[in-house]
Amino acid sequence: MKMIAETGDLTEIIQIVRPKAPTVDEYGDEIATEDEIIYPMLFAMLRSKNANDVEKNLSTLSSTAQFVIRHRFPGEPLITTDMELIHNNERYKIVNFNIDTQYKNFDVIICKKTPE
Repeated sequence: MKMIAETGDLTEIIQIVRPKAPTVDEYGDEIATEDEIIYPMLFAMLRSKNANDVEKNLSTLSSTAQFVIRHRFPGEPLITTDMELIHNNERYKIVNFNIDTQYKNFDVIICKKTPE
């Protein structure tokens, strides 16, 4: 059985957060709110993509990323598309979360870099 990763490949550290909408004070100014931290630290593998994978759209190559993590089990917080991933101080919007339902070894988070 070919696996998409080995435990030793998970060398990147990521954080999963749910951003909260900023609140407004009595003067109409936005007050920054802190993100809800879902996973403060997960070990992941940044899955590399090549130009053939993105169907001739090179802008997609630089703005999307896939992170492989160990399978999440029942009782652990679900990862959903309303969350964001932080890696090396860069934020990514989670676009999809592919769960390994067959072998339950590794799941894949597909995300897109958020504009600064």
